[in-house]
Amino acid sequence: MTRATHSDDDLTAALLRSRLLVDAPEPVINRALQLFQARRPAPAASPLVRSLAARLQFDSAGLTAQAAGVRNVGEDTRQILFSAEGRDVDLRISPEGEGWLLSGQVLGPDATGRAQLAVGAYRGDVAWNELCEFSFQGVPEGEATLTLQGSDWEIVLPLMQLQAARRPR
Repeated sequence: MTRATHSDDDLTAALLRSRLLVDAPEPVINRALQLFQARRPAPAASPLVRSLAARLQFDSAGLTAQAAGVRNVGEDTRQILFSAEGRDVDLRISPEGEGWLLSGQVLGPDATGRAQLAVGAYRGDVAWNELCEFSFQGVPEGEATLTLQGSDWEIVLPLMQLQAARRPR
């Protein structure tokens, strides 16, 4: 294998020619950057999500409103309260037409989050409002799983039977 040798004059001439090169047009540079950014993998989700265990504190199923000491809750509304590491989750389940209205509020230090509800084939996913409230309308009867997610934590509440919430008239 032979090695090419260049004189100092050859290298000087090449350097001077390189200074005469024109930069690529701005649209070409921008397009190249867009292509590069589109190929870059998305950042991975934070692996530091804590799974919090929720404890049932109160369930109004089977109680009259007076016995439960609940104000502003309809006769057919079931109230459930869970606690998990400095957070309380207040749920209300009410019959609504042929289905259910499930609404709730996360009480604690968090300002934003999401609520995800699964009942059979039904799937709902909503962001909390500024008061950390959420609701799902038209939920079918069945076994429900509610997952609440904050910025660095997640609570999967125990399964709830929505049909068990109806009270006989």
